[in-house]
Amino acid sequence: MTGHHRRRQRRRALLAGVVTLAGAGLVAGAPARAVSGGTPVTDPAYAFAAKVVFGDVHGCSGALVAPQWVLTTRSCVTDGASAPATGAPSRATTVTVGRLDLAATGGHVRRVSWVVPHPDRNVALLRLAVPAVGVAPVALGTAAPAQGEQFQALGFGRTATEWAPGELHGVGVTAAAVTDTTVDITNPDSGGPTTCKGDAGGPTVRVAGGVPQLVALHDRSWQGGCLAETETRRDAVEVRTDDLAAWIRANSVSTCNAGGGTVVPGDQSSLAMLGDWTGDCRADVLAQTADNRLRLYPSSGDMSGTAPLFPGPYPYVGTNWSASNRPRVLVGDFNGDGRSDIIGGTSDGTLTAWASTGDVSADYRLFPTPVKVGTAFTIGSIPRLHVGDFDGDGRTDLLGQLLNGTLKVWTSSGDLSADARLFSAPARVVGDGFTTSAVPRMLTGDFDGDGRTDLIAQYADGSMKGFPSSGDLSADGKLFPSTAQAKVVGSGWRSSSIPRVLVGDVDGDTVADLVAQLADGTLRVYRSSGDLTGSALTFPGPYLNVGTNWTAANRPRILVGDLSGDGRTDLVGQQADGKLLGFRATGDLSADFKLYVTSENPVGTGWGTTSIPRIF
Repeated sequence: MTGHHRRRQRRRALLAGVVTLAGAGLVAGAPARAVSGGTPVTDPAYAFAAKVVFGDVHGCSGALVAPQWVLTTRSCVTDGASAPATGAPSRATTVTVGRLDLAATGGHVRRVSWVVPHPDRNVALLRLAVPAVGVAPVALGTAAPAQGEQFQALGFGRTATEWAPGELHGVGVTAAAVTDTTVDITNPDSGGPTTCKGDAGGPTVRVAGGVPQLVALHDRSWQGGCLAETETRRDAVEVRTDDLAAWIRANSVSTCNAGGGTVVPGDQSSLAMLGDWTGDCRADVLAQTADNRLRLYPSSGDMSGTAPLFPGPYPYVGTNWSASNRPRVLVGDFNGDGRSDIIGGTSDGTLTAWASTGDVSADYRLFPTPVKVGTAFTIGSIPRLHVGDFDGDGRTDLLGQLLNGTLKVWTSSGDLSADARLFSAPARVVGDGFTTSAVPRMLTGDFDGDGRTDLIAQYADGSMKGFPSSGDLSADGKLFPSTAQAKVVGSGWRSSSIPRVLVGDVDGDTVADLVAQLADGTLRVYRSSGDLTGSALTFPGPYLNVGTNWTAANRPRILVGDLSGDGRTDLVGQQADGKLLGFRATGDLSADFKLYVTSENPVGTGWGTTSIPRIF
């Protein structure tokens, strides 16, 4: 070992022993926000920079690396008692992204539903409850930093003069010592930069061809130059990310499709909960044709009616999908790769899954390899099967109602590589008394916005009870509260007065709402408050009318999904004459009939239930 190397190691050990975490806490009740000595950033190319708030413990920074994922440091999502674990954050955590000025109204404020810490580096991925639509993620740099290389350090932490500035700040820095996992940064020309409290987890980027590329995150700092600090040393230590690009990509897939949908035997033509088969967070249409083939109609996202919503081509992706051959169809992201997969159930109770490749470039490339994932799932023994991400891990699970009213959940392992691997864990009992006569309708969705699928049960008397998911499938009886503990969330919901109920996030607030089709064809929205903790708190009203003429006779089929990719649930109504009309969700619930805007022209023709018996 050379003397220079020994000196560098001693210097690093000293630095590590006395530095303060750049994100250690909220000071005086206000989150700190920027880089000491830096200047406000006004270039929208840096809108990927994020503000992270972990309970009342930390105010940190981060970077959007995928539409639904922010990268920060592990130290930003722990209270210090223990290291963060993969799963829901231990405290309520929010991310603000897409705003260079936190006082602005653009961008998004999103709840964090899942944390994925890196196993041996101070890095963590935070999954947003829904994607940050319209914000471009930062490019992932893959070249190692070189000594003397110039970067930009960004953050929402304290500055030299402001305790809690409201803008993103940035400063030019130079790479000094580089190790396998860290890089020191300095800036002798300006007396040396620093990162302050609130900057931890913020990005350091190289600008190549005018495009920022992430190379490191703020880790440790002497904090010299920060307001109210007496330390004069200003260099800092960054944790490298350039060699983590493969890990980041593998762990930052979207969960747009984890909630999934079910085709109910005997009611195939009434409602279709659409899947996203290509993984772009836009709902597509998968149609079963009269000759029992499956054909895919990918969404363009354009619901204006002035351009095609389904521009084509329309590849065939399956055969032998008749209602008699596969009466039960389940849609969801069962392997957690960000794309919807499909499970077909035969009359003998066999479940077969096809994982989506996302390849729609030619016929029969989307679902190349089937695997068996279950047996004994007959309609006689398990009358109802629903799907959802009940534990919040980004993979779709199965919820089954047994003939005696017992509810069981089969947890997805994510493994669709071979037979009998997907639902290999023991099924957990999660409820009882849910017979089809006692509970004629069950609705699944994330009604409290925590990233896990909850259950609402409609009872025979028209009352509804909410069963929030705890995410705990470690043993029987832990996922949902008991029927006695569940809270009443509605009344008067008999199937005769409300023939169809649609579940979706109509206003884009990350919480699932209900849209009820009344017997006279009126659509009425019941916006969820996100509160499942008490009676009559979940849907407080007002209950706005958002559509007319939606009877089954006038619109025999309703297609439900985020077709535009803006985070809100849109509708497509199939007319009796086979025309499809698109209704884009505006998110406006300020008055009646403002939520859905009709497309100027039909988005499809020839979609009668004879020519297209089922849609998934």
